[in-house]
Amino acid sequence: MAINKSMMVCIPSRGPTIEAKMDDRFGRAGFFAFFDSESGLVEVLENNYAGGSGGVGTKVVQFLIQKDVNVLIAPRLGGNADEALRSTGIKVIIQDPDISVQEAYNEWKKSSENNLS
Repeated sequence: MAINKSMMVCIPSRGPTIEAKMDDRFGRAGFFAFFDSESGLVEVLENNYAGGSGGVGTKVVQFLIQKDVNVLIAPRLGGNADEALRSTGIKVIIQDPDISVQEAYNEWKKSSENNLS
């Protein structure tokens, strides 16, 4: 029996829409897309830490915690972000960046649905 739990999925984006390509610079991504897997709602927010001088990866991880993110889909992570994510319980999925944010979410959703059956 599958447990139907809403998941908040985050994907770094190069642009302000879900049609934009994934951004391979996690901490310095221009935007983050947040998908609520249960309601289907999507929110794309500008990354206010992108222009920071250092340690932006860990600041972004704190932001993801505040947004109740369960799953992060990203092409790669910096060392500080990777270390910070390990203690959060956020599942990290490494994904090829040559697809759109929407395509990355769709692939995750299809894969997670297959794992529930």
